[in-house]
Formats: sequence, C-alpha cells, structure tokens
Amino acid sequence: MRRGQRTVNKPRRVIHSMDELPIVCDAAEAGLLLRVNPETINRMARDGILPGVKIGNAWKFRRDDLVSYLDKLFYDGGVTP
Repeated sequence: MRRGQRTVNKPRRVIHSMDELPIVCDAAEAGLLLRVNPETINRMARDGILPGVKIGNAWKFRRDDLVSYLDKLFYDGGVTP
C-alpha cells in the first residue's frame, strides 16, 4: 500500500455528536461510535452481541441499538454474549 493511502474500513473522521451519526449505520460508522475496528463490529453482529441486520454482504445497525448497547456496557455492568 502506498503511503498516505486510506485502507478499507478505516474512516478518518470522528463522531463528536450523536447527530452526526445516521439513523441506519454501516459497520464503519458503528465502529466510529464504539471506537472499534469495523471488522470487530461485523464479528459482534455475527455472534449476536450487537443487534443488526445483514443486507447483502454488509451489516446495518440502528443508531438507537448502538446507543442501547453502550448504555448496557456502562450502566448495567457490561454485556455478556
């Protein structure tokens, strides 16, 4: 890979506000919110840890479900698969 070239699923932006996140997110956008790699997001969805729906080859996630997941992590003592 050439220097300065972006890799797949490595967005350069950061989510500063929930309003910046679309209502339906892909794995890269969900990864921005949860601060994890999109491949980790895909694995969490495949394993049933993160609620989502697979459309074709891509996972899609509702913003509200991502927020609920974070709330469970921080307020309910964690999420168990």
